[in-house]
Amino acid sequence: MYHYVQSFTNNEVGGKQLLNIRPYELEQLGMLSIGHQEIVLEAVEYLKNFNYNLDKENLQFLALHVASASQSLSKQLKYSDQTKLETQILKDITRTVAALKPLIGWLDRVPFRGQKQFDELRTRIMQLGLEMATMAMRDRFSVKPVESICSTADKLGKIADYIIQDISDPMVLQPASLELVTLKKRESDLGFLIMPSLNGIH
Repeated sequence: MYHYVQSFTNNEVGGKQLLNIRPYELEQLGMLSIGHQEIVLEAVEYLKNFNYNLDKENLQFLALHVASASQSLSKQLKYSDQTKLETQILKDITRTVAALKPLIGWLDRVPFRGQKQFDELRTRIMQLGLEMATMAMRDRFSVKPVESICSTADKLGKIADYIIQDISDPMVLQPASLELVTLKKRESDLGFLIMPSLNGIH
């Protein structure tokens, strides 16, 4: 990815342009690989999310997004008489799986990582998300894919509701925090060692 830096620099791509960049613009900058484009676009999306949601995003907030997406998908599937997965349903499945990623990311970090309850939740959410994505991709080869995905969406909704309503740990309401330190090194070493406030967080 480093070889794209020169192209971005030569074309004077600034922060504002990067926040609104589209795949065709990345192609114009010489980034022809779709995989590389996805990496850049996803990283920009993370930066936007980090900037705009830092003070309000917490585990319960993310679980609410999962509950909303999975329950919407489940109701849509229950009240439709479809036996095949239409494009709109595939789009909703993608939205539901995308809502799982930040929730799993939070469960995989301190202070939740290493706690049995949260590790089990993370594992179960990952299993259900993978199951849903696999069934969506193998639509023609699955037996009753609509019913199976509906059932999986219901299970995800119940897990998300459990996180929202039943977990009493106050950390589920604690938003992320950002500690910013600027250091300037002169000729000699700084003379002190910087340690993260939580082990494994940098």
